[in-house]
Amino acid sequence: MLLYFIRHGETDWNNAYRIMGLNPIRLNERGRERVLRLAEALEDRDIRVIYTSTVIRALETTQILADAWGAKIREEPRLNESDYERWVGKQYEELEGDPDFELYGSAPTRSTFSENEGMVDIQRRALEAVERIREETGEGAAAAVSHSDVMKPVIAHYLQMDLDAMHRLAISNASVTLLDIGGKRPRLRYINLAPWKW
Repeated sequence: MLLYFIRHGETDWNNAYRIMGLNPIRLNERGRERVLRLAEALEDRDIRVIYTSTVIRALETTQILADAWGAKIREEPRLNESDYERWVGKQYEELEGDPDFELYGSAPTRSTFSENEGMVDIQRRALEAVERIREETGEGAAAAVSHSDVMKPVIAHYLQMDLDAMHRLAISNASVTLLDIGGKRPRLRYINLAPWKW
């Protein structure tokens, strides 16, 4: 099957490099416009179902895509962002010098950014979500809308990368990464394709 793995559109907090976690931060105007550009670029891909994180910025992104494609929406909480707890609301520059934040950038599996889960846990639940999508989709195509640091561990898995190297991957807002996971040898067809950059 083909999985069009999409990062949610831009928010004002993205622009401010402010950590959102699960906060209900909505898309900004440019974010909505860029998601619409992405929808237009993928409109001929016959995507009938979109699985989505239940965080508001992902849900808004999904609704724009579903309206454009006439697709069904299925919520999948295992695609949700981590809550990031004590970092939420802070800008990256405010966290400079925080040993755990520095560790998150260099070795995320060793960072204690959440009491509820670590990066290995995020990878595990996200892959469970992908497996659900694969089982329900069969040989067709589906989309999934999620968050950068949920997508990266999944991509790292399929590339057989060390999870601590995940931040070498770049995932832009309103970008799509195409995973071909139907056969015995999963393939990454492309990564971080952002039509609004064209």
